[in-house]
Amino acid sequence: MKQDNKTRTYMFIGIPGSGKSNVLFKFLRQKILEEKRFGNDKRIEPPCEVLSFNDFNICAGEMCRKICRMMSVPCKTEISKAPEDYSYSPDKTYLVDTSGNLGKQKSVYDFFSKPVFAAKCFLAVPAIIDLQILSGLLEQYSFLKDFQVVLTFCDFANDKKINQISEFFESRKIRIAARNTSGIIDGSLEFL
Repeated sequence: MKQDNKTRTYMFIGIPGSGKSNVLFKFLRQKILEEKRFGNDKRIEPPCEVLSFNDFNICAGEMCRKICRMMSVPCKTEISKAPEDYSYSPDKTYLVDTSGNLGKQKSVYDFFSKPVFAAKCFLAVPAIIDLQILSGLLEQYSFLKDFQVVLTFCDFANDKKINQISEFFESRKIRIAARNTSGIIDGSLEFL
């Protein structure tokens, strides 16, 4: 069990269509499988709950609810609410899906960056992105102080492209935490 009273939080941030929700659900699936493998008595984090602030398209909240139902995980997707409208418990681990809107992502990030949360932030970056566009993307996300990258859509990029992007992040001392393929639940999320 965790030793402090901070609320565990994992945030998934990125441009629209970058694979944020996909990564969140694969991450959740891996946590559930890990728990089944080791048993609830070996749980290293409290049970999960998904918070979706993804209002970028009308289907995002409904998709989130359905997948959470399939996984038997609580989910809050009231898109009219902001993070401060909810109450949080150190007895839960929160997985936070963000909107494709940069301003809304920043406000969610700012909220969960408070010391009361033990927050980890993952920036979803498509492995097929052009390096010049990637430079501009990082400028847009300059408000992120402590984050790791998840490369998404790796099944659409060749090894040379993935190596170029890896070198790009390495030269900026930004860690790539995982590689993701495009399948929603059945694809892979490989942690590095």
